[in-house]
Amino acid sequence: MRVLKITAEGLVTSFRYPHFVQGVQLTFEMPPPATIYGHVCSAVGDFIPPNLTRFAYHFTFETRFFDYEHLHFFGKEPKMNPFKRELLFKPRLTLYLDNIELIDAFLTPRYPVLLGRAQDLMTYSQVEIIDLTAAEQTYYSGTLLPLVRAAEIGGRSFAVTMPRFIDENRQPKWGQYAILPESSNPPKYPGEDSLLFGASPLPIWVDPQVPHPHIPDLYRGVIWHEW
Repeated sequence: MRVLKITAEGLVTSFRYPHFVQGVQLTFEMPPPATIYGHVCSAVGDFIPPNLTRFAYHFTFETRFFDYEHLHFFGKEPKMNPFKRELLFKPRLTLYLDNIELIDAFLTPRYPVLLGRAQDLMTYSQVEIIDLTAAEQTYYSGTLLPLVRAAEIGGRSFAVTMPRFIDENRQPKWGQYAILPESSNPPKYPGEDSLLFGASPLPIWVDPQVPHPHIPDLYRGVIWHEW
């Protein structure tokens, strides 16, 4: 499978947890699908048909911390309200798109490269077309999973509700996912302990550039999502 592979790196980012307005604003550990869609559209410089492109990604960061920000209210008496925002330090996104025609957009992006807030600048360190390889086994790490398949894939994932897509009326469409953080020794999939519950294993596509840290001839899998 020929795909577009983009690597983006930055200093900090934050993906605001919904429904928190004041006090403390927490962050998702990974960018929601709606954020990825906005990122791609920003590079293109226009909205793209969401049904024509699938995406997958690998995401890591070094640590998380809190910083203070301020909300400014202007009325009869201007007021300033400080609050704590959770940030991710040194984020690194490896984005896969099955629409290789978008490569020029990432080589010369139309708008500043951002991920998260408007001030969270990123840099594309690599943009290339690669061939994913079909395989019988793989490993998954540092990625977003479909919630219904998280148990069979294994690892220490946790369930989240994320904005999948935001329509032209700025109304979010929600999706159920599982975040699978980066692991130093992720398990094989499918393995002896894979809980398939009678379902067929997922189609396995691997990135041959990313081997398992300890198991020879095992490469990182790519989980595709749709908007």
